[in-house]
Amino acid sequence: MFERIQKELAEYFDIDAATITRETTFADDLKADSLALMELMFSLESETGKTLDDDVIEKVKTVGELCDLLEK
Repeated sequence: MFERIQKELAEYFDIDAATITRETTFADDLKADSLALMELMFSLESETGKTLDDDVIEKVKTVGELCDLLEK
């Protein structure tokens, strides 16, 4: 799951995937706004078939937290 999210983020933000770790934060490291996070969530929902609650954007702060949530 991490590699999938890492690739998605690298493409979206046009950065090297190797710079994204489980500890990478969406707000501070990636400078992701709520629109970017919403687009990411929709994309991941489509790919995984899992539905994410609307409040996930507010709860999840790091790439690792998102991975853990999707792996449950």
